[in-house]
Amino acid sequence: MKTGSITGPASSPRAEWSRVAARSRLFVSSYAPAFLIFAVRFDGLVLRLCCASIAIVGVADAWLVTRAIWRRTIPFPVSPRHVEDVGGEVAGYLASYLLPFVTVSRPTVRDLLGYGLYLLVALVIYVRSDLVRVNPTMYALGYRIFRLDYGNVQRQYLIARVEPRVGEPVEAVDIAGILLSRGPGPSAQS
Repeated sequence: MKTGSITGPASSPRAEWSRVAARSRLFVSSYAPAFLIFAVRFDGLVLRLCCASIAIVGVADAWLVTRAIWRRTIPFPVSPRHVEDVGGEVAGYLASYLLPFVTVSRPTVRDLLGYGLYLLVALVIYVRSDLVRVNPTMYALGYRIFRLDYGNVQRQYLIARVEPRVGEPVEAVDIAGILLSRGPGPSAQS
């Protein structure tokens, strides 16, 4: 075996599609504020309603993900060795929110196709990269995002309402490679 090769069971196509679907849902939620801006900027009732609907679906889905995941997934304890707030990375991501401000209020079909292609490219990059950790809607829902080290894992991202403390366990579940925490673990609560 070559040095540095990956060992363990191969990822199944079903598991990969599940991960892509979960990350795509997070992408829609991350652009919910941008679609709200589109709904305000665009003229035409149908276009406004479509954009507002996407914004509502994105925010509702982010809220559902943070609630429903706890009923379907067994949390596991995570004891961070290092914690870093990555909120500053959201600023770079928000640069993509400039798109609504360079849009025209009455877009042509070609304009809408161009915006759609932009969003498709952004979706592919979001799903295939660590950008999944950057989600302005999660911040709007009261969450923050942290980079942490725990166990043998390096650079894992955690979505939580409260910054975890080094050495104090938190309960977490995995959502498409990102951890979601509902708070301190059992040993930290006593």
